[in-house]
Amino acid sequence: MKYQNVEIHNVSEIFDSEKTSGIGMCRYPLDILDSLNKNAKGMSKMASACEIRAMLKEGGEAKVVLQAIDDNVVPPIVSVWFGEFCHETILLENEPTEIIIKQPVRIKIMEDIAKKDKHNFDPRLVRIRLPQIHTVNILSIEGDLSYPKENSTPSKTMLSYGSSITHGASCIPPEGTYAAQCANHLGYDLINLGLGGAAQMEMAIADHIVARTDWDIITLEMGINVLGWEQEKFHQTVDDFVTRIVEAHPNKMIFCIDLFTYYADYIDDPKNAPGFRNSVKAITNKFNSKNVIHIDGRNLLTKPSGLRTDLVHPSDNGMHEMGMNLASVISKHIG
Repeated sequence: MKYQNVEIHNVSEIFDSEKTSGIGMCRYPLDILDSLNKNAKGMSKMASACEIRAMLKEGGEAKVVLQAIDDNVVPPIVSVWFGEFCHETILLENEPTEIIIKQPVRIKIMEDIAKKDKHNFDPRLVRIRLPQIHTVNILSIEGDLSYPKENSTPSKTMLSYGSSITHGASCIPPEGTYAAQCANHLGYDLINLGLGGAAQMEMAIADHIVARTDWDIITLEMGINVLGWEQEKFHQTVDDFVTRIVEAHPNKMIFCIDLFTYYADYIDDPKNAPGFRNSVKAITNKFNSKNVIHIDGRNLLTKPSGLRTDLVHPSDNGMHEMGMNLASVISKHIG
C-alpha cells in the first residue's frame, strides 16, 4: 500500500497506534480480524515480510524512525537493502530507533552487477525489511524518498500462508524465513500471511486470498497449529479452505504443505500427525489437477538437526534448507 511517498509492502491497512504516536500495520484487512481466532488478531499485526520501499534521490539522504512495541523469542532485527544487496542490519529498540539512509558508495558498480546478473529488484530501491515476529510502528519517514518506480520489483509474487514456521518465529533476520528464501531463489516477490500459533484455515482468510489479485503462486502450510483437533474436523476444514481457493483460481499454482518434520516423527505415538498428513495429501489429490500440488513437509526439512530444541521451529539452518528445497519443488512445476 502507498503511505506518504513510500510503499509499505505486504501491509493491507495501517492504523493509529494506541501505544505510541506512530502508525501500526496489519497484513490482513482490519475488518476481517473479528472473524479470526483470538491469536490471529495479534499475529496479523506482526511484520513478517513487511517492507518500507522507496527510491532514494541521487546523493540524497533519508531518516526513518521505527519502534518495536513488544518483545519476543528473537530480537527485533531490521535489515536495510538496496535491491538485492544488504546494506546494514539494525537492532530495533523499544524506544524510537532512527535509521539513516544514504546512497552506497559503490552504487554504480551495484547497478552493473544487477544488470549483468538480471536482478529482480532495482539496486536503487531502498528496502527496509521489518522484523517478522514483532509488532513495529512507524513514527516518521523524512528525506529524499519517492515512491518505487515501475519495474523496480519482481514481476511475479508468491503468497505464503501457514503457522509460526511460515510466519518466521525463531528466525533471526527478516530475510531468513523459508518463504523469503524460497521467493528470493525463484526471483519472486513475497506476501507472507503466516500467523504464528494461529493458522486455523478460517474461511474469512480463504475469501481474502481469493479476492487478492496480486499473487501468482501460493503455498499453504496446514496442520501444526491445530494438532488438538479431531481428524474429521481437520479434514473438513482443510477441504473447505483449499477448495475455496482452487475453485476461484483454477489456473494458478497452489502448493499444499502438510506437517514439517517435528518431534512427533521421532516418538512411538505421533497421534494426529499421520492422519493430518494423509488428509492434506488426499484433499490435494482429489482435484486431479497439475496446478494443485501436495508437498510432504518432511521432504522440505529433511534434517532434524535443523530444528531448534523445541523440535518444532526450524533454526536458521533449517529455514535455509526448507527454502531451497521448496524452491526446487516449485521450480519443477512452474518450469
